[in-house]
Amino acid sequence: MNRWQTGLQFIGIGWYISLTILGGILLGRWLDTKFETEPLLLILGLFLGLFIAFYGAYRMMPRPSDKTK
Repeated sequence: MNRWQTGLQFIGIGWYISLTILGGILLGRWLDTKFETEPLLLILGLFLGLFIAFYGAYRMMPRPSDKTK
Protein backbone atom coordinates (compact mmCIF):
# COMPACT_ATOMS: atom_id res chain seq x y z
CA MET A 1 0.00 0.00 0.00
CA ASN A 2 1.50 3.34 -0.95
CA ARG A 3 1.59 6.46 1.19
CA TRP A 4 -1.49 8.06 -0.40
CA GLN A 5 -3.63 5.02 0.27
CA THR A 6 -2.44 4.84 3.86
CA GLY A 7 -3.07 8.55 4.41
CA LEU A 8 -6.55 8.36 2.95
CA GLN A 9 -7.31 5.31 5.06
CA PHE A 10 -6.39 7.22 8.23
CA ILE A 11 -8.51 10.20 7.14
CA GLY A 12 -11.43 7.82 6.64
CA ILE A 13 -10.90 6.36 10.11
CA GLY A 14 -10.93 9.86 11.60
CA TRP A 15 -14.19 10.69 9.88
CA TYR A 16 -15.67 7.39 11.02
CA ILE A 17 -14.73 8.08 14.65
CA SER A 18 -16.09 11.63 14.65
CA LEU A 19 -19.35 10.83 12.87
CA THR A 20 -20.06 7.77 15.01
CA ILE A 21 -19.56 9.70 18.25
CA LEU A 22 -21.65 12.60 16.94
CA GLY A 23 -24.37 10.16 15.84
CA GLY A 24 -24.50 8.61 19.30
CA ILE A 25 -24.78 12.03 20.93
CA LEU A 26 -27.51 13.21 18.57
CA LEU A 27 -29.47 9.98 18.94
CA GLY A 28 -29.22 10.17 22.73
CA ARG A 29 -30.31 13.81 22.75
CA TRP A 30 -33.27 13.08 20.48
CA LEU A 31 -34.35 10.14 22.64
CA ASP A 32 -33.98 12.32 25.76
CA THR A 33 -36.44 14.86 24.36
CA LYS A 34 -38.82 12.10 23.28
CA PHE A 35 -38.87 10.24 26.63
CA GLU A 36 -38.07 13.23 28.91
CA THR A 37 -35.08 11.56 30.57
CA GLU A 38 -32.82 14.59 30.14
CA PRO A 39 -29.16 13.68 30.50
CA LEU A 40 -29.45 9.89 30.82
CA LEU A 41 -29.88 8.83 27.20
CA LEU A 42 -27.46 11.51 26.00
CA ILE A 43 -24.73 10.01 28.18
CA LEU A 44 -25.65 6.47 27.11
CA GLY A 45 -25.57 7.57 23.46
CA LEU A 46 -22.17 9.15 23.98
CA PHE A 47 -20.71 5.98 25.47
CA LEU A 48 -22.34 3.81 22.83
CA GLY A 49 -20.91 6.07 20.11
CA LEU A 50 -17.46 5.97 21.72
CA PHE A 51 -17.52 2.18 21.97
CA ILE A 52 -18.66 1.67 18.38
CA ALA A 53 -16.21 4.29 17.08
CA PHE A 54 -13.11 2.88 18.70
CA TYR A 55 -14.04 -0.74 18.06
CA GLY A 56 -14.63 0.07 14.39
CA ALA A 57 -11.42 2.08 14.16
CA TYR A 58 -9.48 -0.81 15.70
CA ARG A 59 -10.94 -3.13 13.07
CA MET A 60 -10.08 -0.70 10.25
CA MET A 61 -6.48 -0.05 11.28
CA PRO A 62 -3.93 -1.46 8.85
CA ARG A 63 -2.09 -4.48 10.17
CA PRO A 64 1.70 -4.40 10.17
CA SER A 65 3.09 -6.44 7.34
CA ASP A 66 5.41 -9.37 7.88
CA LYS A 67 7.68 -8.32 5.02
CA THR A 68 11.36 -8.35 5.79
CA LYS A 69 13.57 -6.00 3.84
